[in-house]
Amino acid sequence: MSRAVPSVLHLAQSDTEGGANKAAFRIHQTLQELGLRSTYHVGRKHGHDPSVVPAHLPGFGLFASDVAAFLNASALRSYPHRIATPFSPMQLSYGRISRRLLAESDVVCLHWIAGAFLRTGQLASIDRPIVWRLSDIWPFSGGCHYPGNCIGFEQSCGMCPQLGSTSVNDLSRLGIKQRERGYRNLDLTIAAPSRWIADLAGKSRLFAGRRIEHIPTGIDLRLFRPHEQGIARQQLGLPNEGRLLMFGALGATEDPRKGFRFLKRVLEHFAAEAPRDVACVIFGGDSIGPGAPLAGLRVYQLGKINSEEKLALAYSAADVFIAPFLEDNLPNVVLEALACGTPVAAFAVGGIPEAVEHGRNGYLAPVEDVVELARGVSWLLDRAGQTGMRSMVRALAEARFDIRVCGTRYRALFEELASHRS
Repeated sequence: MSRAVPSVLHLAQSDTEGGANKAAFRIHQTLQELGLRSTYHVGRKHGHDPSVVPAHLPGFGLFASDVAAFLNASALRSYPHRIATPFSPMQLSYGRISRRLLAESDVVCLHWIAGAFLRTGQLASIDRPIVWRLSDIWPFSGGCHYPGNCIGFEQSCGMCPQLGSTSVNDLSRLGIKQRERGYRNLDLTIAAPSRWIADLAGKSRLFAGRRIEHIPTGIDLRLFRPHEQGIARQQLGLPNEGRLLMFGALGATEDPRKGFRFLKRVLEHFAAEAPRDVACVIFGGDSIGPGAPLAGLRVYQLGKINSEEKLALAYSAADVFIAPFLEDNLPNVVLEALACGTPVAAFAVGGIPEAVEHGRNGYLAPVEDVVELARGVSWLLDRAGQTGMRSMVRALAEARFDIRVCGTRYRALFEELASHRS
């Protein structure tokens, strides 16, 4: 018999690592606030929340996950011409789903399960309705996380450009076959944070014909909110005078998809006519060297920020956030910056145009068009000090990306699926 309030079991690789896992954990916490019995079952637990339960054999933990990920990645050595983009094979997995927690649940919600956490073949043991929230395209690709210009996932993959493969029966084709077998008998509903990824999923060989619900990523607007700019800068050790551009993300300076090399080109075009009072702030990536300037602009480096309260201060300290990402779903940093009232200049890729409305809360440029993005940075900077600009940016975030609205929609979906099962 179905319970009046469904019990939800989340499966995710971690409770803190990476944007996808952080977004998943925020949903879990919000569902708890809404009165659901929500358990977060993870392969790599770092925090102390008792509702987060490790999903691996006793005695196995972070070391086992690292070993499994290393052994999976060894399959990539057969492709010496592959490009430097993430590709996650799933030959081995260290994760183990608790039979007790599964028996106590009405619905299972999958999040990011790559990184050797779970193989899709393990999903067959889940005799419950499953909702899979798409952080990237890995669930319906042969192993890549973002497709670039490739549409192989619409068929059967093979001859994968990211692997540099010329074989039809390569690792990506194997990945599609593994997924087909794993999904065969699942009661599966897809949750898409952006319309962009919902469209890709609907075109894919594996998810075409499945139910796909668009539920935008939510942000805790109580936490990510505008702070008085002068106070925020003072607490972060940033100059109170002048204007600040900001760039940041997980792996901001080393992940090619985050576009750091394009940021440098954008700033070169911007700096040619930039006022002397403009500096740049970077967080989330490796250091670019002490005191190292970018295009002649002074740079302040905040390093990796683990505190969300500090992150909200950082966004509030900036006048413009620059997101030169080359591919992304609906990135947390863009939503967080907007929630703090900071306009965003970005390339119009993935789900970003669903958050950044050109000319209202930000500026969109064609992908890799550094001249146009530099123009957008200048345009936003000229308006950043105008009365009401930051208020409008905040208002649009409140209307579209409130985590409580996101959680309410997930709750309604879970309740519907649980009632159908009964």
